[in-house]
Amino acid sequence: MSNPPDGALLTELATYQNRKLLLWQLAADGRTICGIQFVACERDLQDASIDEQVQAFVDDMLSDGEVRPEYDAMADWEALEANHGDTADQYL
Repeated sequence: MSNPPDGALLTELATYQNRKLLLWQLAADGRTICGIQFVACERDLQDASIDEQVQAFVDDMLSDGEVRPEYDAMADWEALEANHGDTADQYL
């Protein structure tokens, strides 16, 4: 299941009902913001199921149910919301 379609990843990610995770994934460019595909590659999960790939991303991003402080600090949430909020709304 290499490189699942973005829509499938976003649909699975939406089941976590966490807007910041969706915004982060929508902004993922593989350079400054790394998303599900990067985490899956780093953990050798490219052939894992979509839910396993998304779970690995969620585990990496969250601590006690909140976005880890180091990720929270590097994100411009207002800009992410402005650029990707409408798309996030479609999934939530």
